Parts: sequence; structure tokens; C-alpha cells
Amino acid sequence: MKTDKINDTYYAGFEGEPEIRVIYTNSDESYVLKIWNGYFDTLLDCLVQLESAQSNILSEYYAHEGWYEESPWEVENIGDTLQLFDSFDIKYLTKEEAKSLTNILPVLPDLKNDIIILLQKAVNGNGNVFIEYD
Repeated sequence: MKTDKINDTYYAGFEGEPEIRVIYTNSDESYVLKIWNGYFDTLLDCLVQLESAQSNILSEYYAHEGWYEESPWEVENIGDTLQLFDSFDIKYLTKEEAKSLTNILPVLPDLKNDIIILLQKAVNGNGNVFIEYD
């Protein structure tokens, strides 16, 4: 029997607004991380400041392809995506960037960590990761 777990911490209070679901699944379980699109977009915008937009997930984000065109969209390079999110640290943002993100910035480190945990589950459990946009 497959068990499903849903974490809606990053979507609570934003019901009715655009939602991103990052989903880990294998034959035994699935884990869904529901995220308000504003948090997810901001995190990806910050990652582009640190990494090249040539990365799998960042290039899809900036081209508005991937999960924007086909949902669910499978994350193919889970290890690379894990490294990308692991590289993010708010201390690398400029003061100007941090000031513009006053309300969102406190959420980003925990969101990043929860995405890393989900991606690590996929690496360890030989599972798949999908992103859905709703």
C-alpha cells in the first residue's frame, strides 16, 4: 500500500493563488510539497543570481516551459537539482535584493531545506520528482 504525505506549510494562507507542487514518488510512497508560486519563483530568481540559467530547472523556469507547459513535469537531473538548491544561501544576496524580499526572505531557507529533503529522498530511494503548476 502506497502512503501519501502532503506538506502545505508554504501554501497555507495563499489558497486560491497559483500553486506549485514538488512531488517525490516511488513504488511505496509519495511526498508532496505544496508551495505558493511567489515563494518558489523568488527562490528560483535568487538561485539565478548564484548559478547559470543553463541549469535544467532554471532554464525551464526562465523559458516558462517545463511545469508551465506540461504538468506534471519530471525533474530529470535530480542530483544536479539537489546541488543547485544546496548552493543557495541568503547571505549571498545583496543588501538591495534582501531589502526587496523583506516578507519572503525569512521563509526561503526553510523552503530550500524542505526541497533538499525531498530531492534527497528521491536520490536515496531511487524515486522520481515532478513539479506541477496549478
